[in-house]
Amino acid sequence: MIVFEKSKGLTDVRTHYCPGCMHGTSQRIIAECLEELNVLDRAVGIASVGCSVLAYKYFNCDMQQAAHGRAPAVATGIKRAVSDSVVFTLQGDGDLAAIGTAEIIHAAA
Repeated sequence: MIVFEKSKGLTDVRTHYCPGCMHGTSQRIIAECLEELNVLDRAVGIASVGCSVLAYKYFNCDMQQAAHGRAPAVATGIKRAVSDSVVFTLQGDGDLAAIGTAEIIHAAA
């Protein structure tokens, strides 16, 4: 019986995150959800400035980088251009809740 196995949504690369950082955990959970929902082939991730900028190395799906605070705007554009894609952002607190406040408010509207 398999208790745990690595998600197919993640590449086999050692991460650069600091010990105790939750970025790796959140990436694993996102990858597991994408795999469980069977949407890895349609998934597009948007990673912004900061620790999440190297997420393209870790996810086994299409990834795009965005300027600081602009991940929601980029994600909205990709979703509108490729409507059958499943788009997600990976952002830190400063990127989302500080410099990116306007973008997240407009993305939610």
